[in-house]
Amino acid sequence: MRRTFSRALVIVVLGLALGLVANTVSPRRVPFIRPPPKAPQPDEMLTLQEAKSIWEGGTAFFLDARAPADYAAGHIASAFNLPAEEFDQHYPEVAPILAPDRPIVVYCNGQECELSHHLADKLRSMGFRNVRILHNGWTVWRTAGLATQTGDQK
Repeated sequence: MRRTFSRALVIVVLGLALGLVANTVSPRRVPFIRPPPKAPQPDEMLTLQEAKSIWEGGTAFFLDARAPADYAAGHIASAFNLPAEEFDQHYPEVAPILAPDRPIVVYCNGQECELSHHLADKLRSMGFRNVRILHNGWTVWRTAGLATQTGDQK
């Protein structure tokens, strides 16, 4: 019995060691401790009134960071869908309309939604300088009775 336990312990320790080494050298490394989310800067966020004013001016691109099914169910009028979780797949569809210097407003839905933050970070890393976030965007926009649409983007 003792011998079986010792062998099992050796197998577990070796498995753990190999897993740690593999994780360390992997390009898709899993962090041992997740860093706290970066707090958004005040100038990165928009109020509903600011977003409405920008939308009415027609000079900004509005990007919905939610999944295509959520976008199709309802989105801010004239917004384009660029799902944060499927960025690489959908970016080529939206890239031709984006300009690095024009304002971009990203939004998702819900108090805890971080999709818009992920999308904004990704766009900034690609050189887009004027990216702002409308927190809980879909909910606050719809609740305020502002212009919305349903269906896929054209």
